[in-house]
Amino acid sequence: MIFLETPQLLFRPHEARDEQDFVNMHTDPEVRRYVGGQAWPLGKALDRFRTEYLGRPEKTYGLWATVFKEEARYIGCCGLRAPENAEGGASLAFYIARPYWRQGLASEAASAFIAYAFERLELPRISADVEKGNAASERILQKFGFREVGREVLPGRGRIICYYELLKDAWEKNRG
Repeated sequence: MIFLETPQLLFRPHEARDEQDFVNMHTDPEVRRYVGGQAWPLGKALDRFRTEYLGRPEKTYGLWATVFKEEARYIGCCGLRAPENAEGGASLAFYIARPYWRQGLASEAASAFIAYAFERLELPRISADVEKGNAASERILQKFGFREVGREVLPGRGRIICYYELLKDAWEKNRG
């Protein structure tokens, strides 16, 4: 089942054939640097894939396997996390394997899920969080009109998480 498609990407549930590329991505220290600080050990990556990703998501919300159509290859996971409160805003996330960085693929994925959230799901807002220092992800969010709405310092870890928000009205204005 293909959930969503863009010119270069398709988004579908995770399949067994994605396991090695998933593991490679999450054991890469550069990929994990801004999403938890450390690469996952092999056992953790395998366990998380098999128990939390394989066959998922099943509909709408979750991190979809992201496939680069030109190579028919798994290159990451992107999507919307379900709203956590009654205000109705989902959270945007995109994780792309390092060999596919700086090709516009994260922007293409973000654009697709932003449009899906506002046009199909008719959500009033989308949030996203980025670790300070992840300039590439911050640029992507800012390009689509997200604005920073807060920060959190994680005690003992030296990490700062920047919280962003995009309102549907601002997105529509930015598009036009």
